[in-house]
Amino acid sequence: MTDHLATLYERPAELLQHLIRFNTTNPPGNETDCIAFINQLLKSVGIETTLLEKVPNRPNLIARLKGSGSQPPLLLAAFMRATSIE
Repeated sequence: MTDHLATLYERPAELLQHLIRFNTTNPPGNETDCIAFINQLLKSVGIETTLLEKVPNRPNLIARLKGSGSQPPLLLAAFMRATSIE
């Protein structure tokens, strides 16, 4: 990944522009490229990630920031699927 993309999180408007270019329309739901992009971004800044895929081309991304244990854990969940309206 280039240095330009490795710091993309510092430019949220540009990051959003990159993300909305991915076609994740459901059906059929093909999030693979979008998830790979986000995975690469997270790894480039040292965040631990895991990819799980139960259904082909529909991966799930788990990212973990370890804390010190001084505060309760926090879980955030999000979905990246667009649904076509016809």
